[in-house]
Amino acid sequence: MKPSEAHSWRRVSWNALPAGQPVRLSQDGQYIGCGVVDGSTPDGSIIWVVLDGWSERRMFHREDFVKVEIKG
Repeated sequence: MKPSEAHSWRRVSWNALPAGQPVRLSQDGQYIGCGVVDGSTPDGSIIWVVLDGWSERRMFHREDFVKVEIKG
């Protein structure tokens, strides 16, 4: 999935991200990538995402101010 694909994306709370949810990530207006949520902490403060083209997951902390969006 590429950032230029014609989908509507909407920002969501980190607490609302189940495993398997496709997401698009950005930080400070810079595109990070698209991928799938692999897990999260119960309070939603940390998520793990397997980015497209990566074999392992990356951890993102809510305090890093990463913008998380889902299709919709």
